[in-house]
Amino acid sequence: MGAAMVIVLLTTGCTFSGNGENTNKGETVTETVTETITESLSGSMNAKETGTENENQTNSNQKKSEKESENQAVTELKESENTEKNDSNANIKETEETKAQGPIVAVDAGHQGPGQDMSRTEANGPGSEVMKARLATGTTGSVSGLDEYELNLDVSLKLQSELEKRGYQVVMTRTTHEVDLGNIDRATIANEAGADILVRIHANGSEDSSVAGALTMAPTQSNPYVGSISEECMRLSQCLIDRYCEATGLINRGILAEDEMTGINWSQVPVTILEMGFMTNPGDDAYMADAANQDVMVQGIANGIDDYFGR
Repeated sequence: MGAAMVIVLLTTGCTFSGNGENTNKGETVTETVTETITESLSGSMNAKETGTENENQTNSNQKKSEKESENQAVTELKESENTEKNDSNANIKETEETKAQGPIVAVDAGHQGPGQDMSRTEANGPGSEVMKARLATGTTGSVSGLDEYELNLDVSLKLQSELEKRGYQVVMTRTTHEVDLGNIDRATIANEAGADILVRIHANGSEDSSVAGALTMAPTQSNPYVGSISEECMRLSQCLIDRYCEATGLINRGILAEDEMTGINWSQVPVTILEMGFMTNPGDDAYMADAANQDVMVQGIANGIDDYFGR
């Protein structure tokens, strides 16, 4: 609107004279001004169009930038979620691997089946001149008629299964009755396997059928062969007997200090002998021979091992 008014004023002023010369001059001025203004208007329009194009380009760039930012945010979110998922999977895998790499427990089912040469002897300890029987027959249930070697293996196999469920690695000295293993052999199996502890499973016997209850055996500090680990042997023995009797309700006869047991003296790791009960006692014998009770016995032993390792 302003540009049109300027054109009118300039045209009127330039054609004020009545002669042709002035008229021509006026026309020339008018044409010149008109061309100038036209160019100015054209420039303004071009500038406006350029500005519009620039504005459109700016808006386009802004929208593109916003889109890119949005895409980047989505990408970062996905990467974060994937990282958290991967970390979670790694933690689960690590937990499973750690569980599979638990403490190593050697379980020794005492005695063996018949048919072995019982006359052989072996040294009572490393370097000892004292010789003791290499094998022993064990006792027999007064009510069940079960041989000790059978009971020992039944319980030991169940203990193996339970310990593995709890994440332990288990080394068995035997899984059948047809073996020829002396006490040195049994300790050596645990030593060479790198066991953390050795648990020897036995059942007791007495000429007095009224004697009942469970006990564990451990060496003393004065033991010339394993005195250095006697404290840990005692602690292991205490953990086992307490939790075993707690689970079973059998009489707790405590820990018997014992320095003359070959299977203890050759051990290089904390070791205990668990005498689960007296097979010569009708009550103990009937209890231990029952399969359901054996499951309870195993829970008690495993709980004691958990206590020892602080699990």
